[in-house]
Amino acid sequence: MRHHALALACALGATVSGLSTAHADRSFDVVMTPPSMDAYGLQIVDRAQTPQQFEFGMTANVGWAGKPLKLLLNDVNLNREEAPFSVIEHQVTLDLGFYLGLWDFLSLSAMVPVGVNYYDQNAIGEPSVTVLPTGSATMGSTVPSGMYTGQPRQNVSISGAGVRDPRLAVKARFYGGKYFEIGTLLELTVPIGDQSSFLGEKNVTFRPKLLLGVLLGRLHILGSFGAIVRPGSELYEPNPTTAQAASPPLRFATGHELTWGGALTVRLHRLIGLGLESVGTIPVSGDAVSATASALGSLYFLPTEKLRFSVSGGGGLLIDNPRNAAGRVMFGMAYSLLPRAGGLL
Repeated sequence: MRHHALALACALGATVSGLSTAHADRSFDVVMTPPSMDAYGLQIVDRAQTPQQFEFGMTANVGWAGKPLKLLLNDVNLNREEAPFSVIEHQVTLDLGFYLGLWDFLSLSAMVPVGVNYYDQNAIGEPSVTVLPTGSATMGSTVPSGMYTGQPRQNVSISGAGVRDPRLAVKARFYGGKYFEIGTLLELTVPIGDQSSFLGEKNVTFRPKLLLGVLLGRLHILGSFGAIVRPGSELYEPNPTTAQAASPPLRFATGHELTWGGALTVRLHRLIGLGLESVGTIPVSGDAVSATASALGSLYFLPTEKLRFSVSGGGGLLIDNPRNAAGRVMFGMAYSLLPRAGGLL
């Protein structure tokens, strides 16, 4: 009988632990404007053009985002009344990419992203906060606060910096004519980023895209349509009121999404180009999910056919939604050892 009781206690403990972990889920990557996978894409919109056979190149992008994650949470300093928090107040990113043309129509690419998050400490809290003793004969105790509330005891704080989920992709161009191009990008993200610190997804994600382009001399019109296939992640209210204790509100979640992108670019001169880009997502599963949309304007400087520099700025178009940053700035560099005729734009 004791064996049965012990087994039941273990099962209940595992269930409670699982619920606690689920309620504390922070396995989200909130970067909604990841850079293009090779030098032939624009800043954030990939294009169907592929590197030529055996062409090798690299890209580097540094970005800043203001308030990339905003959530409605209970404020323990206001009797647990709901209040808006900029959970991540600022985010700095670095993305290093490499690509190789296998044939004139097929290429491989990889990108290693790094992130630095600056959190609102009132929302994040601490893994252990000392509670003052109530009398001279009693000792103080420690309790978790903020996002740590309701989790198993821990000493490690949420990380402010780390590697995000690396990206791997295969790009194929089905058709590339004088006025039109069409291709696909099949991208995977690998769950290496810190899942407890808003720096990585829960598992592998698959991100296929259809890439389209209309080429009108110096003017190019680009479009992409795709999806993000991922396991769902859910973040529940970490500090529920007494009335919410049995069923804490779901504050934020991600699941499967459709993706879209569009761009207009013009080569003003051999050395200078302009671009206007927009990307977004449309959720197709999950509760407490929301669409995203971001837009960037870019200035490109091409000192040689092998080298391109860019500076971009913009922000979220749906500013009240959790993952739409108030502002974004990106600086990019792309280099190819042997680019196609016409260079990298």
